[in-house]
Amino acid sequence: MTITPDTAPSPPVRPIDPVQAAVDLWANLKEYQPAIAGALALHIRDFPVDWPQREFGIARPHALLTLQPPLRPGDNLMPEAAPYTPDIEECQACVEAGLICRWHAGQASAHEYWHNHVMAAIKADRDARVDDVLLHQEAEEEGVACRCRRCAPTKPAPARRSWWRRALKFLTHSLED
Repeated sequence: MTITPDTAPSPPVRPIDPVQAAVDLWANLKEYQPAIAGALALHIRDFPVDWPQREFGIARPHALLTLQPPLRPGDNLMPEAAPYTPDIEECQACVEAGLICRWHAGQASAHEYWHNHVMAAIKADRDARVDDVLLHQEAEEEGVACRCRRCAPTKPAPARRSWWRRALKFLTHSLED
């Protein structure tokens, strides 16, 4: 089955009450980010009278409440202002969003990306080490030569002198003593 843009499943859209979301966002901004709340208030106060037309191309301010979010995965998340905590059980942003917050969603995506990358490398080479895979990935992203165990140039073994040279050196040292 080929998915074309016309038949591609659209991402789920959560119904969000924009007025309630704005009230919650403002309350949380004031509580958790007072400087940002103040800067936002100053910025909005400087808007000209015709700001809906300039910013959104809509003449009536109340028509702004009917604007739909872009239909891309992750774009219809509830806006969060609460601080993020590594412990998902105590994260105020997760509580505020009602699901998983943007920070935890990003962390989960990053962990999944690295897990898939490491597993693909291990499937390709059973002797691959995780630290070598991560070093190789970092080198690829930075555009520098990889220095992992597999990619590092092997040092040539020190050349061993011939038996004749070794014997001559031994005899020379023996005669000097």
